[in-house]
Amino acid sequence: MDNYGVLHGAPGQWRTAWQHSVSDDEVAVHPDPHDGVERGWHTYTQEQLRVASEVATLLVQHYRLRDVVGHEDIAPGRKKDPGPAFPMSSFRAAAVGRADDEPELYETTTALNIRTGPGSGHEKLPQSPLPKGTRLEVLSTTGVWYEVDVLDEVAGDMDISGWVHSRYARRV
Repeated sequence: MDNYGVLHGAPGQWRTAWQHSVSDDEVAVHPDPHDGVERGWHTYTQEQLRVASEVATLLVQHYRLRDVVGHEDIAPGRKKDPGPAFPMSSFRAAAVGRADDEPELYETTTALNIRTGPGSGHEKLPQSPLPKGTRLEVLSTTGVWYEVDVLDEVAGDMDISGWVHSRYARRV
């Protein structure tokens, strides 16, 4: 998708980083997710959104993807796209076939080690094992391994993410 992203200037004077002029009707003003400063963002056309949604849905189905993320999610702080002018919540929900953008939740079916990578050769995190019934959000998959965000507090820690074997996590 072709989009200028964050713009410089003000209404009537919006410009790209390459000094290309952008009309006000192609700009949405939103806080920058990285610093909270209100900025102009180049909007996406309905045609871009329609085609991207069709392609994303096909990719999710073909590769059995569990989620869709933006470039800014993969390289936070370094990348700002697709940016706040992109309707990521509804786009993600439509692509993965959810009525809304609530993630699919899982829970551990037994005490379960959480690791630094996908495989038993990776180190266990200090919070291992996660107690039976620990709630998880699956972020990605590699083979039979789930990359997860732990939603419950474990051993006094409320910010745990890592990898667990999918055999010991069930959808709730």
